[in-house]
Amino acid sequence: GLFSNANDMAKIMQMFLEGGSYGGDLYFEPHTVEMFSSKHGVKGRRAYGFDKPEPKADSGPCADQAPLSSFGHTGFTGTMAWADPENDMIYIFLSNRVYPDSQNFKLVRNNIRTRIQEVIYLALKKAKKNSKKG
Repeated sequence: GLFSNANDMAKIMQMFLEGGSYGGDLYFEPHTVEMFSSKHGVKGRRAYGFDKPEPKADSGPCADQAPLSSFGHTGFTGTMAWADPENDMIYIFLSNRVYPDSQNFKLVRNNIRTRIQEVIYLALKKAKKNSKKG
């Protein structure tokens, strides 16, 4: 699971977006990041180290707008850390889905993590469209 804060998770995901480097220091070789964030094989949607979008809409762990190059992790407690190399974007969602107990499925049932991510992608699309106008 993810046991951290949003700032530190954003730094880790930024390091992956930067091919294993952060703050001028190399933590992982770029080919290692590529290997662990790329889908391998035809079946399933997982990479060696991360989850990936599902090519079919409405069936994956992230918003349908997330490109297939994106990758991340969703946790049992409702957390989500997602990196999108095409849009140079990181999405961190921290929560406590298991409060007051592990039978609390409101977050999952209402698809909160991906619905928020969808709003972010729609805003990004709108901002890109507006920047092309001006």
